[in-house]
Amino acid sequence: MIAPSGSSAEARARTIAGALRARMSGLIVQADHPGFLLLAEPQHTGWEMHAARKNATHVLGALLPGTLPADSLPAALETSTDPIEAMTALTRLCWGRYVTFVHDAERQQTSFLRDPSGALRAYIWKVDGLTLVVSGLPDALLESVGVRPTIDWSALGTLTALPERVGSLSALTDVTIPLPGTIYHIGNGGITTQSIWSPAAFARQSPTSLSDLPRTLANCISGWAHGCDQVAIELSGGLDSSLVLGGLARRKQRPALQALNLIPRSAGGGESRFARAVTDHWRVPLVEVGIEPEEIDYLAHAERSRPEQPLVYGLDLTADRISANIADSIGAARILSGQGGDAVLFQPRGPHVAADRLRAKGPGPTYWRLLGSAAASTDRSIWSALWRSLRPAPIRVAPNFQRALAGPRLSAQLEAGPPLHPWMEEARRLPPGKRLQIAMLSNCQIFHAPTLTAAGHRLAHPMLSQPVVEHCLRVPVWELVPDERDRGGARDVLAQWLPQAVRERRTKGEATGFYSRAIALQLDRLGPLLREGHLVRQGIIDRAALEPMLDAEALLWRGDHSLLATLVAMELWAQRWV
Repeated sequence: MIAPSGSSAEARARTIAGALRARMSGLIVQADHPGFLLLAEPQHTGWEMHAARKNATHVLGALLPGTLPADSLPAALETSTDPIEAMTALTRLCWGRYVTFVHDAERQQTSFLRDPSGALRAYIWKVDGLTLVVSGLPDALLESVGVRPTIDWSALGTLTALPERVGSLSALTDVTIPLPGTIYHIGNGGITTQSIWSPAAFARQSPTSLSDLPRTLANCISGWAHGCDQVAIELSGGLDSSLVLGGLARRKQRPALQALNLIPRSAGGGESRFARAVTDHWRVPLVEVGIEPEEIDYLAHAERSRPEQPLVYGLDLTADRISANIADSIGAARILSGQGGDAVLFQPRGPHVAADRLRAKGPGPTYWRLLGSAAASTDRSIWSALWRSLRPAPIRVAPNFQRALAGPRLSAQLEAGPPLHPWMEEARRLPPGKRLQIAMLSNCQIFHAPTLTAAGHRLAHPMLSQPVVEHCLRVPVWELVPDERDRGGARDVLAQWLPQAVRERRTKGEATGFYSRAIALQLDRLGPLLREGHLVRQGIIDRAALEPMLDAEALLWRGDHSLLATLVAMELWAQRWV
């Protein structure tokens, strides 16, 4: 908690802290200075609390092995009173899942930073003259403060049209989701920000070789598993989760591994044969769990605690619960996923790859070969691919949202132009392929949602580790996508991590039919929820335009399940906060 020094707000902060500790007996006072009071929960696996400069600098979270001298912070944190210098050193020397506070008593200012990966959730809440930097907004905190945030309906409208912004834009009044890699200076004059890390900055650096990726990725995967005797891996059978399992299983000293493969009971929805190929190759036990569309119940979220952000990722509570239960059954201290690999290893194929090569090297044999690959992978003519490489189309961040669905409030927002993610603002001058990669990375913040598997900081996404992201941002997209193969560059340099069936695979699992069927079976309950809901009443969604989407036959034919699931996620979240 941060309050103006010597003010009534500081006394208010101590009152809130006392009430909060009475409700959450495990909270520990880590720092107590005029204007700055830091409370933290008991430690989790891999969670540490470092203090420097006589308890004025704090790093909370996981600084992973190989990044620090044993049990010590970089010297810059101990000697520097400049938060920019100290935090810049931290982001360059370390990686992991952490937040940092640097308190300056003379300036009556506290500086705060989320690590560049954004793996540790955080929120800044301004209330009653206080600034609270919190990991969540549980009922115990709201009761201790005596008030709670209300819904910012315009922000919720933005999230409805751009659900990938859920991890970076808060729809609660006076609540901010701090941008990873940006310092927030909090003092009597308010809050000022300064970016010290961004994807665009690494994309502009001199190119690096994709051949170094295996070492970087291996270090990060093993870092997330460090100190864990049992590790559970969510294994779809796709490339990314297969690489996470292979990167850990190939180590001589590996923890006990348990893979989980969820099998949607629908045509084309399962990838189980590829998951079996991976676990057979590495001799890892595999649990296969079939899920019927009837088992999916989106309204079950209404019974859960109030989430700080709409659960776009984690809305499938059945899959979330199964993964958490399997990890519990083997005592796994860590759950690893392959989320983020599409962005980091760059899944999209098309003329933007050739466009980046043209901008960097000019026309030549490689450019023309990439054009041919783009035409083949997108089923377009070479002339169409050539035109689109010369005149790249604007990036469509939310292709699923239908403009006609917007109500008057959202229509006005879309007319004015939805806000860009700050990382995309900085990437405006980059070539189209790199801009698309950064857009996808900014969207990946949704994977750090408050899900069941994420409880206790147990879930980790190694593909989104800071060193992996930085490395792949410096690799030209034409090396990540050298031909018409999906993520062909990664398949080449990481070939030894994969069984042949996955390495040479050309298709991707498709669960559209499964989730369309799941929603169709629930329309008798989801229909009234949306027709009479807050999104319609607040002018975010137009009821007349919504009505045709709530027809089961049309849903199964058109496959609008993703858009409807987004609407359900927003509506359920709104009901929990009104």
